[in-house]
Amino acid sequence: MDMILTIFKSLGVDQTVFIQFATLIIIFFLVSNLLFSKLQEVLALREEKTTKLEGSAHAIYKQADELAEQYKARVEKTHLDAHHHNQNKKLEIASVEKEKIKKAEEEFNKDYEEKRVKILAEISAQKTLLMSKVDELSDNLVSKLTK
Repeated sequence: MDMILTIFKSLGVDQTVFIQFATLIIIFFLVSNLLFSKLQEVLALREEKTTKLEGSAHAIYKQADELAEQYKARVEKTHLDAHHHNQNKKLEIASVEKEKIKKAEEEFNKDYEEKRVKILAEISAQKTLLMSKVDELSDNLVSKLTK
């Protein structure tokens, strides 16, 4: 112990060193309770808001990817449904148009046959009329040629 006292005396330390040490300890506890605890809370809060949110960010990214896949699947399904709907409508319209064309063709053929029969009847009537006048017309022709 003498040796420690000698070292303290050579350094110029006197009895106030204990008071200074006690004061330093009291100030340290006051500062640690007032500042360091608040600083520790701030650091913990920052850590919680930055690094601990990384896990929730990954979960949100994963959820966003899942929602994107669901969205793509729905869009693809809707696209296929729309394509099938359009194909069905096209087929339906084509069949309706074929029926209209068929009906118009039948009507046209019917009119054609009626007119053909009518014209053939007129031609036949004209032919019989002309055949009945053949003798008269041939005499008339001969007389004109001989004149």
